[in-house]
Amino acid sequence: MHSVHLLAGLVFCASPLLAQTAPAPVAVPVVMQTVAAPVTRDVVIPEGTEFSVVTVDEMSSKTANKDDVVPMKIDEPVVIGNQVVIPKGAFVKASVADVKRAGHFGHAGTLSLKVESTSAVDGQKIPLRASKSSSGDSHMGATVALTVLFGPLGLLKHGNDVKYPAGTKVTVYTDQQMTVKVSQ
Repeated sequence: MHSVHLLAGLVFCASPLLAQTAPAPVAVPVVMQTVAAPVTRDVVIPEGTEFSVVTVDEMSSKTANKDDVVPMKIDEPVVIGNQVVIPKGAFVKASVADVKRAGHFGHAGTLSLKVESTSAVDGQKIPLRASKSSSGDSHMGATVALTVLFGPLGLLKHGNDVKYPAGTKVTVYTDQQMTVKVSQ
């Protein structure tokens, strides 16, 4: 019986310890930091700005089809007023505009590309074109010269397909004036 009283006494003494609750939360002041927006400035890319792009894959008039996507990228950063406006390596949207396989009578294959656009450093789409003028170069002179040089035998010659290896440089131009935002 003596041990029952001792046990009851321990429980009675320990009960205030067991009944304690966790301390109330203390309010901690929150310090708000404002992050300054990056400083940008407008830079104008003039219409007709010339730069080069490169093919990513090999292309050939033997295997290409009209409207095939032609992967291209910016060869070097486009810089205006010491500011990069189009980064090196930016993707260039391009496609096969026209393709003709090589044929008899010395007719060489042809492959025309249509460059459409790339992206500026601020994400804007920059329209592009592949020539300073709207009319393309004619390759008819080469066919006529071959016939004149070789006479009737020139008409029996089979033409060659056009082949552009990966890394082929193509000069392109901006198709309109654009204003882009660049970080300072």
